[in-house]
Amino acid sequence: MLSVIEYHLSAYSILRMRSVISIGLSVLVFAAMMVSFQVTEATAQNACFERGALIKHLNGKFDEAPIAAGLAANGSVLEVFTSPDGVTWTIVLTQPDGATCVMASGESWMGIPLPKKGKVS
Repeated sequence: MLSVIEYHLSAYSILRMRSVISIGLSVLVFAAMMVSFQVTEATAQNACFERGALIKHLNGKFDEAPIAAGLAANGSVLEVFTSPDGVTWTIVLTQPDGATCVMASGESWMGIPLPKKGKVS
C-alpha cells in the first residue's frame, strides 16, 4: 500500500508528465501550422519566367496563343492565352521591369463576343 507521500509524489509525477506531453503536443501543432502556412505562402506566389520562354512553353505544350491583351495603369501588360479549342487557358502579366508571371490558368475557356456598338444589353 502506498503511503500518503508516495501517493502525492506519484500523482505529482503523473501531472508533470501530462504537462510535458501537453506542451510537446502544443509545440508539434504550432510547428505543423507554421509549416502549412509557409507551404500556403509559397504556393500562393505567382510563377514568373522569362517572357519568351513562357510563350514558347505555352505554345509548345498547350498550343496556346494570345487572344486578348490590355495595358494596366502601372504599365504592366495583361494577356490571355488559350488553345484553339478552348481546352486550356492562361492569364499572364508582364511587368514594366520585364518579369512575366502566370496569374491564373485553367480549362474550358469560353470567349464572349463583344456587343455591337450601340447595343448594350
